[in-house]
Amino acid sequence: MNNQHTLRIFDEDLNTLRQEIVALSNHVSEQLHRALTALVENNADLAEQVIANDRIADALQEKINTHTTRTLARQQAMADDLRAILAASRIAIHLERIGDYAKNTAKRSRHLARPISAEFAEEFLWMGKRIQSMLSQVTESYIHHNAPLANVAWTDDAELDTVYANLFEHLLRMMSQESRNIGDGTQLLFIAKGLERAGDHVTDIAEEIYLMVTGLPLQSPRPKVSELL
Repeated sequence: MNNQHTLRIFDEDLNTLRQEIVALSNHVSEQLHRALTALVENNADLAEQVIANDRIADALQEKINTHTTRTLARQQAMADDLRAILAASRIAIHLERIGDYAKNTAKRSRHLARPISAEFAEEFLWMGKRIQSMLSQVTESYIHHNAPLANVAWTDDAELDTVYANLFEHLLRMMSQESRNIGDGTQLLFIAKGLERAGDHVTDIAEEIYLMVTGLPLQSPRPKVSELL
């Protein structure tokens, strides 16, 4: 096999990995949107679809793992390409976890005794849209190897953490006012925490992209929400 042919196959492998990462990112973003729609519209059928479709994310992550292993085994990757291959594997893990939070949102929405209020619906939908926006930005930064473009994740995640902290306190007040609110409030607290963690996974992806592009780890990690409460 000549060198030109080897390089062509390697480029094809890297392009396949990029396409699969984008597909997984798009899938979990849509899952998150559908899970929150099921929550605010009290739509049990849609929630069941989200739960069932989680297997797609699992399959895509497994496919990415298979391709990264195959590419590493048959190619002599230089430093930049090696970082890209390893980043794909790590990014896939974070994306799959975001998909898990979407699935868990759908599962918990089925256990609510009553539909959530319009006020809570607005806050949950805001969090979901912010996470989707962050995910879209970091996916673009991954495609174009653009480290500065990933920086939006830190700014947006700080605002997401603030909204989560306010929602957390709001839910606690609701639960303290009436004992009948405790069951639903507990489910909503877990959903809110899952969304906050999903945002953290997006910023983890941004860190992976920064390392992939620059070869350098971030020196100033972002504050966690526990530091803001």
